[in-house]
Amino acid sequence: MGSVIFQKEGRIKMKQAVPIALMLFMIIIAGNVSAETTIIELPVYRSAGQFWLDKDGNLQGFRLKVLEELNKVLKKDAIEFRYRITEWGNIPIKRCIKGILDGDYDAYFGLIYSEKREKKGLRYSKVEIYSIPTVVWMNKDNMFEYAGLESLRGKNIGIVLGYPYLHDIRNPDFIVRRPENDETNVKMLADGMTDAAIDNIVRTGTVIAAMGFSDKITYAAKPFKVSKFHIAYNKNVPEHVGNKTDAALAKLHQSGVIKKILDDNVYDPLSKQH
Repeated sequence: MGSVIFQKEGRIKMKQAVPIALMLFMIIIAGNVSAETTIIELPVYRSAGQFWLDKDGNLQGFRLKVLEELNKVLKKDAIEFRYRITEWGNIPIKRCIKGILDGDYDAYFGLIYSEKREKKGLRYSKVEIYSIPTVVWMNKDNMFEYAGLESLRGKNIGIVLGYPYLHDIRNPDFIVRRPENDETNVKMLADGMTDAAIDNIVRTGTVIAAMGFSDKITYAAKPFKVSKFHIAYNKNVPEHVGNKTDAALAKLHQSGVIKKILDDNVYDPLSKQH
């Protein structure tokens, strides 16, 4: 009897052992799957003062520092944002946007919200990465008081091609020039070819300093707007990735990490120039 009971117990244990082994196997497999990091590929776009690829092929800028902090928080969620460096180096913004819409890249890290681009298919993060004032730049020899949009009526305004400012302006009284890059935009303003330029304080401020025009160009005290920089996703990026990333960005804001990066790399240096 004892042997029979043992055998029964043995059979029971063997029967239990099979599903237990299967369960362990499934847990191991599930663990391996969850351990696989979801890589979100980003295009490399030169945004003066914020992010760029230098001549030696190294990524630079304070936006990279923000991304590194974000990846640290997202590590527990097995999500990583990663720039893909190509033979083209710094890619023009319009090509970046097209690449994301076409699925060549997964997202753009640091894009100002645009309803027009959203309608084309971009999905923006609910939490911004950071906010930076966009200002009206002017030549010190041709200064005027900027008190709002009406102050720009009848003036030649330089806005780099691909930047979203004044997308909704269809009034012919607003004369908008669209140079290809920041350097041309600044040069046009310095040479008196335009009356004003609109761009965020970091990007154009950095270009002005690099070109040696700090004593010739200034900006209005009243901001044009506060530009919020978001992550813009391809619509096929899983929604949970966006949700986890929004939570991580919120955590970085609450902890003051992003504010410190902006203070150290943006506002403190610019306050010495203006």
